[in-house]
Amino acid sequence: MDFKNFRFGLLIRTILLGVFIFFTIYSSYKNEWYVTMIVSAVFSVVFFIEIIRYAEKYKRSLSEFLISIKSRDFISSSNIIADKTTRDILREAYDSILDEFKNIRIDKEVQYHYLKTMIEHVKIALFSFDETGKIQFINKTASELLNAYSNQNISKIGSIDSNLHKLIKDLKSGESELLKLKLNDTILHLSVYATEIKIQKKSIKLISLQNIKQELEYQELESWQKLIRVLTHEIMNSVTPISSLSNSINETLSETNGKKSELQKITDDDFEDIVSSIKTIENRSKGLLKFVSSYKQLTKIPHPDLKEINLSELINHCQTLLKQKFKELNIEFKFNNYKEQLNCFADYDLIEQVIINLLINAIDAVKNQENPQISVDIKNDMNKFRISIKDNGKGIDPEEIDKIFIPFYTTKKEGSGIGLSLSRQIMRLHKGNIQVNSIIGKGTEFVLEL
Repeated sequence: MDFKNFRFGLLIRTILLGVFIFFTIYSSYKNEWYVTMIVSAVFSVVFFIEIIRYAEKYKRSLSEFLISIKSRDFISSSNIIADKTTRDILREAYDSILDEFKNIRIDKEVQYHYLKTMIEHVKIALFSFDETGKIQFINKTASELLNAYSNQNISKIGSIDSNLHKLIKDLKSGESELLKLKLNDTILHLSVYATEIKIQKKSIKLISLQNIKQELEYQELESWQKLIRVLTHEIMNSVTPISSLSNSINETLSETNGKKSELQKITDDDFEDIVSSIKTIENRSKGLLKFVSSYKQLTKIPHPDLKEINLSELINHCQTLLKQKFKELNIEFKFNNYKEQLNCFADYDLIEQVIINLLINAIDAVKNQENPQISVDIKNDMNKFRISIKDNGKGIDPEEIDKIFIPFYTTKKEGSGIGLSLSRQIMRLHKGNIQVNSIIGKGTEFVLEL
């Protein structure tokens, strides 16, 4: 559609309309020009209608073009601009707009197919559903695993496993859970992770399911191997001297012919050796009994009784319990949030046990340092509390840092080796975590995430 031709055509029609209107008015003043007046009036109406039709034709062409663009019907759009009523300049504009929209659509299609291929390629099951439970998207892995398809409701997953269905519905954004599932006589250990997104004011939940059975089995085997090494070391440390000393006592109380010696014949030195050996056996037996009791304690952690607690009050309470220890060792204790109202849901007693254990470890780390310092800081990060307990002690050797959470592993002479292991279990029961950062010669920081 050429705007110049359009203007020229509209101008000609307007001039002709004006001419016929003029003749109509002029003829009305001439008594003998009735026929001229009527003919002029008719042509005036005709040209008025023609102007409207001429403008509407171009308007209709443009409207149909825009509607076809809105409906993404590029074929019809091409037919519209190919109409004989359209001319060069507007046609070029139409072509440019069409080409741009086609390129955008092609780019989107390419990106969509690329993303879809990539998602289908991964072995992690992915699917999303809306607030009504209708599945919006599901990849091949998830479809095969759950026997579900797009546009179905997630209630169908309930027929496979009710616990999985409930977990998928209840899991909040950013949370993850482990679930053991039996499917087609196969045991699966699924890591379930949820993310919520808003699309056009519509809430969509994205769920990923990953079978981590092989990784768990590997980690379990590695953990058992580490635990067995520690158990073997600890038990051998107790059993070896008990066995050796028992054999020594037996030899002292026996004669060369194998008969028992008479007590009167035992010398004072031998008697003192026997008494000393029995005491050593008693001490090692008590140590072994304590070790077994620690193992029992490690396997019987109570389930957390979650209540709203004030973390500032909890830290202040722990500081009060250890105040005398800080004073004796001249340790400077800093708590940066002692006046703030930092409330979260947790088991007060269990979290207190964890914090006291970490503070005692920090005390042990700084007791031989100059200007010993221990600081506690709490931060609220994305509705998660991070409790930092930092000391300026000697730090933990990089080779040791991966072992400190192993049950019964300890570098202390008087340590049981279950404190940090207990702490990690307690934090996991709270769906939290415990992390450690340490630099030799500068200190150690433990971070609790709740």
